[in-house]
Amino acid sequence: MLQELLNYTVILLQYFYNYTVCLLQKSLRHNYWRRDKEGSDAEVDFLYQFKSLVVPIEVKSGHNAKLKSLHLFMEKAPHAIAIRVWSNPYSVDNVTTSGGKQFKLVNVPFYYVGQIERILEKEL
Repeated sequence: MLQELLNYTVILLQYFYNYTVCLLQKSLRHNYWRRDKEGSDAEVDFLYQFKSLVVPIEVKSGHNAKLKSLHLFMEKAPHAIAIRVWSNPYSVDNVTTSGGKQFKLVNVPFYYVGQIERILEKEL
């Protein structure tokens, strides 16, 4: 019974992940960032233009506390806000990169992805 529940949960998370990616691709041109360094595979899933900012968006189906690619992007970003779309509740974390830059990480549940612009208005 427990294994069936775990299998169902994984399928549900994959569905929400795929649904979120489709929503973001429809509402945004699929702009993304890839680190321009040989041998690096760092990339951010989406870039969202909000006013004069280019805000990175990472879509995660599970809990990933490191977000290494997002941290690399934020090291060079001229602003201090990023978005993670995930399966957990809405929250806001104050994060510090390994280089010492602080930024606000807005954690948005999959079902709330259509409200990203409203969220940015509130958080900035």
